[in-house]
Amino acid sequence: MRGVPEQVSSPSRIETVRRALAITEVGAFALLLFSYIWVWKGLFAWDRVLVVAFYVGIGVETHWRRGETARIIGFRLDNLAPFLRLAALCIAPVVAVCMGLGYAVGDWALPSPAAMWLPSLLWSVVWGTAQQYGLACVFYRRLREVLPSREAMLACGVIFSALHLPNPFLVGLTLVLGVLSCYLYERNPNVAGLGLAHGLTSFLLANSLPGWLTFDWMVGPQILSRVQGLF
Repeated sequence: MRGVPEQVSSPSRIETVRRALAITEVGAFALLLFSYIWVWKGLFAWDRVLVVAFYVGIGVETHWRRGETARIIGFRLDNLAPFLRLAALCIAPVVAVCMGLGYAVGDWALPSPAAMWLPSLLWSVVWGTAQQYGLACVFYRRLREVLPSREAMLACGVIFSALHLPNPFLVGLTLVLGVLSCYLYERNPNVAGLGLAHGLTSFLLANSLPGWLTFDWMVGPQILSRVQGLF
């Protein structure tokens, strides 16, 4: 009889530890990004190398500890087609509205000639893939250990949005797109697809919206004075 309570309570303790570890990893990842944006970005040489090393290191640690392979976390191609079909349905309306706004104010400025598109678009995809890896593979996967899917999606959207403070346009846009990214990842986990969607969206909006609205796509203390000037 004495063994029964121990058998019942032991899984509970394991679950508590597992959830606490996931929250700790989410907190450490968020602290790295927020502190870099607001505190030590540009303070010393190689700051970018250091933040990338920690970014990748925390991610690798979370996957290694749980035995998550590259395929499990979404580095795969077998589900890319269904991912892209669903992504087009979910993200295209948001992009269309934003591009329509840019067209209305006459600020479309797509690179010309078209050959100039490729370097900018490729960089957008690379940068977008890096961001989406952190959002989906670290924040979302770890929060799914603590929260149901919808709550985890919303929490990730809020975190992603907060990382773009104090840019008012990006805060709203990334809240919506952050939730959508997690929804797409939940249905078809594919990092390449997320990177392509993010990169194409960023490229189109960066060349169709005015700088006064997007604050030139900057975040953090570098635009704090510009935002304060609005109030």
